[in-house]
Amino acid sequence: MTFTGRWESHEDQPVEFSVAPDGSWDLHRVLFWSDLIPVGKDRKRAAGVPSTASGLVAWLRARPNLQVSTPRSDTIGTDALPAKVVDIAISTKAVNEASDCPVRACADFLTWPNSGDNVYGIAEPAVLRLYLSDVAYGGKRHLFAIGIEGRDQADLKAFLPDAQHLIASAGAPVSPASS
Repeated sequence: MTFTGRWESHEDQPVEFSVAPDGSWDLHRVLFWSDLIPVGKDRKRAAGVPSTASGLVAWLRARPNLQVSTPRSDTIGTDALPAKVVDIAISTKAVNEASDCPVRACADFLTWPNSGDNVYGIAEPAVLRLYLSDVAYGGKRHLFAIGIEGRDQADLKAFLPDAQHLIASAGAPVSPASS
């Protein structure tokens, strides 16, 4: 990846690498994930969801506590990996799912392999732009994801140019997964 300015990372593991411009970790960041797993409001793996970009998008759009945009096509990185992109926010009719939620509503919806009890979610008014790509490496199919977090819609919009530059510059030894 090509970074412009100073960035910091708080996670660098096989299933997650996340970065943010220096000093803005609590405002917005970019998260790179491998093999996301959908979780329901019980924080358990959601049954019957295919481990594909289309499968995860369909499941996310069916979650009543989430407001998920219509998926659009884009690409990831220097190899232009095909991706589905959605914006995710808390629905205006959401019922809070987290006992420790500091605002009106929070929703957890993702985890990853070997994460223990760790899950990923958002709290109102946060917004997550999620890029999902079906890729292959190591002789297996994987679901590759990149999330761009914004504190709210305005913050996401302001952060998008830097985040999208970073995503466009990324390279990895993966290829699009064949159907």
